[in-house]
Amino acid sequence: MQLAYDLIAAIFPIFAAILVGAALKRYLITGSDIWAGIDRLTYYLLLPSLLMVEIYRADFSSGHAGTAVTITLAATLGLAAALLLLRPLITRNTPLFTSIFQGSVRYNSYVLLAVADALYGSDGLALAIVFVAIMVIATNMLGVIVLNAFAGGTGSFKRILMGLAKNPIIIAAGAGAILNISNIHVPLPIENTAALFKTAALPLSLLSVGAGLRFVLDKQALGAIALSTTIKLAVLPFVTGIALHLAGIDGMVLAMGVLYAGMPCAGNAYILARQLKGDAEAMASIVTIETLLSAFSVSVIAAILSIN
Repeated sequence: MQLAYDLIAAIFPIFAAILVGAALKRYLITGSDIWAGIDRLTYYLLLPSLLMVEIYRADFSSGHAGTAVTITLAATLGLAAALLLLRPLITRNTPLFTSIFQGSVRYNSYVLLAVADALYGSDGLALAIVFVAIMVIATNMLGVIVLNAFAGGTGSFKRILMGLAKNPIIIAAGAGAILNISNIHVPLPIENTAALFKTAALPLSLLSVGAGLRFVLDKQALGAIALSTTIKLAVLPFVTGIALHLAGIDGMVLAMGVLYAGMPCAGNAYILARQLKGDAEAMASIVTIETLLSAFSVSVIAAILSIN
């Protein structure tokens, strides 16, 4: 009973903040421009500050973070390949397939960072950032490639690569890693300034996740929503966990790989679907349902990991 209570106490605030964000968007701060500004503030300043400070301070001298990230990425790529091979059996509706695909392989990094911080503190947060830095590149590219191939999208691959190179999350993670590896000493006033900004990153990002949810269920795509949600919240974390265990990964590193695999789909998958002619309505439903159900699934995953 104490374990269950401790897990609820750790995870409940994360999903409560998401629901508060949804309520604020609906009833109090209804302007889309305001939330767009909050998103930009989080994306370009607060979250990069968090990433840079935590990676700079982290101790990666032990553990198997690199192996765990590689295995987690391999599990995601394997699932992506399976979905592509089974596409004719899944649906003939190719725009809908792209939504199933994105909903099955993309991750909400904001939720992961909050969960890692709540369950494992600064060590878990630093480790989660390593996953984010690598996986955000791979999953964004997968989404763009599949939307271009099956939904008639016209996104330039060169433009996508340039966008990734300019991505503030990737830049911040790289800068933190360079500072960490090179043992460069950052003056304490500068470090503390960045640390001040980072404290606002997680709460604001979770509010933004909630504000971005669209509570409209696409009834024509219920099967697709159910399939994608089941794969993302149950199948992928299970497969990833087995693969990590067989590779000899355990402890917090294994837990982070499984938790990352079980994160709901990121809200920007909806934006990508809309821009590249995917099924945006189904995508919005998948993101919303996965985010809401992940409050339960992440708690179950955390409980199983704690027991073992």
